[in-house]
Amino acid sequence: MNVIRNRKKTLCKVGISCCIAASLLAGCQYKAQPGAQNSSPAQNQIAEKRLIEATSPEWLYTNGSWNKVNVSGWGDVMRSEEQYGSRAQIETDSPLAILKQRGIGGNVIVTVDGKEAVNRGLGTTGEAEEIPILSNSTGWHHIEIIFSNRTSEIDGILISKNAKARKPEYNKKKLVVIGHSYAEGYNASNFALRSFTALVGDILGLESINKGIGRTDINVAVGAAKNSGLDRVQTDVIGLKPDYVLSVFGYNVLSDISVGRMTHKQYQDDYTKFIKAINDALPQTHVFASGIASVPGRPDESLKPVNDDIKNACASASNCTFIDLAGKLNQSNYDKYIAYDGIHPNDAGHKFLAEQYAKVMSEVIKK
Repeated sequence: MNVIRNRKKTLCKVGISCCIAASLLAGCQYKAQPGAQNSSPAQNQIAEKRLIEATSPEWLYTNGSWNKVNVSGWGDVMRSEEQYGSRAQIETDSPLAILKQRGIGGNVIVTVDGKEAVNRGLGTTGEAEEIPILSNSTGWHHIEIIFSNRTSEIDGILISKNAKARKPEYNKKKLVVIGHSYAEGYNASNFALRSFTALVGDILGLESINKGIGRTDINVAVGAAKNSGLDRVQTDVIGLKPDYVLSVFGYNVLSDISVGRMTHKQYQDDYTKFIKAINDALPQTHVFASGIASVPGRPDESLKPVNDDIKNACASASNCTFIDLAGKLNQSNYDKYIAYDGIHPNDAGHKFLAEQYAKVMSEVIKK
């Protein structure tokens, strides 16, 4: 506590208001006080701020499908739903930057020049919040905003009145990761940042779009929903026109096959249809089909028949590479990589899988 007080005093001495200093150390909100006397330069900058609205052309929206939405009593916002890890980016030479945000739940993560500057929870009432990002800064900075839950929403950013903002240059190729709960990010501490879907994109320098839905498979949907891989190949893959696709299915068909509701031939045929649909619509798009990795109670030998189905489906299509995970997870590393539920990867497991995928994918991507 004494260290924090001393840092506050130091910040106040160098010309940052104590309220701003406190916000930087403790994440509190701050606002300029109308008519304040003897205000510091930083306070004057805050008083003379302008809003870059969410729909302004300076914003770059990536890692998902963003749409303009009108919120009653608030106005137009930009929103991305039905995927984790959607990102909004902007660059500014403003000495200060404040995210103007409605309380939509979950965590908001903000990076400045690639380094995490903010990671905090949001309220759920829809009330406006002002979240400091920069204060007393110099030069141009790249700001990226990410939300931890499925709904990402940007309402605007406040910068100094005379500062400039611009849309970042962007030339990343696009990767769609479609699959079950692994792809969704289940048991990662932050689906948006620490799932292998996010991490493999970071490793390979790709814009990664999360299209994972738990309990689904190539031809298995959840309940009455039409959300199997085949059901959504048009909307969740082809419609996004990715350069690469990573398909992560297999676990959720095991029980159907074991009780005779489905045959291996049916599964292989449906997986072939899925890959062929992508090949036909996007002949330049390369598909990576992941095999299943073992987990406690399901050794590699028991998974081999389904892995063979996936491998054969991939081999029968063009522009497809099978990624064999047999032997990667085993008795020697389950404790390290598998979460408490005995099924899904933990943070270390998601990182490990991302690295395994990246090794194979990089060989194709760099050609």
